[in-house]
Amino acid sequence: MKKLLLFALILLLSASMIGCTVAGDQSHQNEEEAQQANEANEEAVANIVEGFGKKLQEVSLLAPKEVLEKSMKESYGDFVTSELIAKWINDPMNAPGRLTSSPWPDRIEILAIDKLAEDRYEVKGEVIEVTSTEKTEDGIAAKRPITLAVRKIDGRWLIDDVKLGDYEEIK
Repeated sequence: MKKLLLFALILLLSASMIGCTVAGDQSHQNEEEAQQANEANEEAVANIVEGFGKKLQEVSLLAPKEVLEKSMKESYGDFVTSELIAKWINDPMNAPGRLTSSPWPDRIEILAIDKLAEDRYEVKGEVIEVTSTEKTEDGIAAKRPITLAVRKIDGRWLIDDVKLGDYEEIK
């Protein structure tokens, strides 16, 4: 009888140890999956911001309202919410885009991506402006800080808000 109880106790302890190991493995697997999802989301957010940055030169902020509206929708539509485009059409001087023929916005360089929630990120960067000289020599004619709010809306990452800073001195 003692041997039977001892055997039952050993079986019970073995089963609980296996359960703990399986639970530990499952927990580790869940952490890895969450990390991979976060990395994929950050990459998608970075791609949206970089793609948007490449379109800035296509939108002339001094164009007539009809032209501005058309170019913003065509150039920014895949990257920005329609509400933000509407806001910029009514206030183009607070929108990112091209003000002069030279220099022009060439790209957004990302400095930091911060996760605020599962469906929200804040991206800090710089709008880099160039002339034909800087374009060929990989230089910078002007730069200004930019902060972008990126949200996941209906399964798509879109820029929902943008704050532009003042131009910084180039050294």
